[in-house]
Amino acid sequence: MVFGKRKPSRQEPILEENYEGDVGEHEDNNTVEETQASNTNQSSSRNSHEQAQESQEIPMNSDIKPLLNEVIITGGAQGKNSGGTKSWTCKHCNGQYKSSYTRIHYHFFGILPGKKSEIRRCQSLINNREEYERVRKMVMEAEKKGVSSSLKSSTILRQQPQKSTAGALDDMFKIMDKNIVDMKVMRGLCANGIPFNVLRNPHFHEMISAINNGPRGYKAPSSEKARTTLLDECKRSLEKELDPVKDTWFTHGVSIVSDGWSNVKREPLINIVATNSRGAMFLYAEDFSGIPKTGEVIADFLLAAIEEVGSSNVLQIVTDNAANCESAGRQIEEVHKHIFWSPCVVHTLNLIFKDLAKEFEWFEEIYNIGKAIVKFFLNHSHALAMFRSQSKLELLKVAQTRFASHYILLKRLIDCKEALASTVILQKWKDWVKTLDAEKRKLGEEIAQAVLADNIWDDVLAVVNITKPIYYLIKYCDGDGQKMGEVYERMDNMLGEISEVMSSGPYSKYFPQVENIVLQRWKKMNYPIHCVGYALTPRFYDREYLNKPAPGGFTRKSPNQDIEVITSLMKAFDKITEDGEEAEVLRQQYAFFHQRKGIFTTQAAQTDAVTMDAIDWWSTYGSQVPQLAEVAQK
Repeated sequence: MVFGKRKPSRQEPILEENYEGDVGEHEDNNTVEETQASNTNQSSSRNSHEQAQESQEIPMNSDIKPLLNEVIITGGAQGKNSGGTKSWTCKHCNGQYKSSYTRIHYHFFGILPGKKSEIRRCQSLINNREEYERVRKMVMEAEKKGVSSSLKSSTILRQQPQKSTAGALDDMFKIMDKNIVDMKVMRGLCANGIPFNVLRNPHFHEMISAINNGPRGYKAPSSEKARTTLLDECKRSLEKELDPVKDTWFTHGVSIVSDGWSNVKREPLINIVATNSRGAMFLYAEDFSGIPKTGEVIADFLLAAIEEVGSSNVLQIVTDNAANCESAGRQIEEVHKHIFWSPCVVHTLNLIFKDLAKEFEWFEEIYNIGKAIVKFFLNHSHALAMFRSQSKLELLKVAQTRFASHYILLKRLIDCKEALASTVILQKWKDWVKTLDAEKRKLGEEIAQAVLADNIWDDVLAVVNITKPIYYLIKYCDGDGQKMGEVYERMDNMLGEISEVMSSGPYSKYFPQVENIVLQRWKKMNYPIHCVGYALTPRFYDREYLNKPAPGGFTRKSPNQDIEVITSLMKAFDKITEDGEEAEVLRQQYAFFHQRKGIFTTQAAQTDAVTMDAIDWWSTYGSQVPQLAEVAQK
């Protein structure tokens, strides 16, 4: 290898044939046997050249100590108990040292594990790999012939520890160190842009376990096999695993949820998801490119999904509340009398924010100020860098796919209030604003004034407090689990909480208008099925629960005492039954339930009504009212 080669030293080695002693370390009890030179009585006034010649006459045994051929001995042992210490010069790096032969060995090959380095490595030999290999082979050949007992710590063979049985097995099966494997995994994740959260996924850990337990020398499948046969097998396997969920469709009913979205190719898709209390299952999605999304087209698409699931199993269809989706829902209700159409609760609640912005100028103005502050910082890297130096939180901008973006943006601004104020009073900020053009400089000054204005922050806090109950209800409804029986009650609680917030303050006079906006949206999404879920949730009949005051100071009442709930419940009974006799049976059983007759009088049933899940409660205590229990579980 040409790179790293060093020119050989001009200093020629002097071979000494009669040196029979071992040069060892004093601390290792090494002995030194030196032959006296014939000219020891010469004058001390010799020049340095004569001294070098004298030192070169020290004999050395290159067979036992081969590294003496790679150094120039410039002086022998001096003083009392000097051991085997010699002065020498390295032929490769020209470094001058005074040590024993052991440290000559360390100079060329490094120290043993656990030893303390007391001499510098020869960098010239390290950089010249060819020369290094020559010296190493020379030393190894000499050591194989046998070394002096005083040089046990300076052998290359000693630096190569004997491999244990486990190490031999590791080499046999090519087992890699865990840290090396971890780095391979990390590089694979980073090279393919895979989020680190995949390491928390149980399926990823199953994959690693399968590879460890797989056949020796396992290789990953090709991309062609993965996207064809293996993908089909994976789909069939998942369908088989989901069979237990499908089996609950008959007993627990199922809701068909549909929504439109676009894929990475900007193709308009409409998906179908089947969900009930035991889990949600994605069924399929179809491409609607070039197809008008009219009410009739969407209705035909949803009717096909209903037939695939089984019309007797379907309880409701859930879509957004756009006009074409509402039209499709009405058509489905005409075809299948027992199926309800319900608009998405989360989407409807989110529209309350837009209604408030349209109704109140102060609401829209405050939101626009907050949005302008966030936009200015996110669009100017210097401003954002200064803000990040003052805050651990990031500013959040409005996203089209995010619900309650008004609340989220303003709430984060409040959390970052101190950091924003600290940023705009920095001298660095003021100097940077002066460098902007006239239009941006004016905008920057307005942003700084808004950040430092206390009245603006009071208005932002007021808007956040007013909309906070709406946001928390959206967050609840957008989560997993059973929600149908809770929506009606939580809507009443939400309105009560808004009433408490607006009972005082500069915006208290606007509560009647806010209440009207909320009730108008509630009427658009309050369908009989919500009242059915509310009326058949047993914990809403608990006396302790009813005695607690509701938010806003309202008095709670049981569902059977709410005229709106009972009216909608009777309509639902008529809708889901085939004739009047079945509807009458359901009414009688409902009276038996809310009057706490039979099994419902037991202490266990009343205690579990509060602590147990509603569906589990009905499956446990609904034997005396089987038809009503079936409706409740669906």
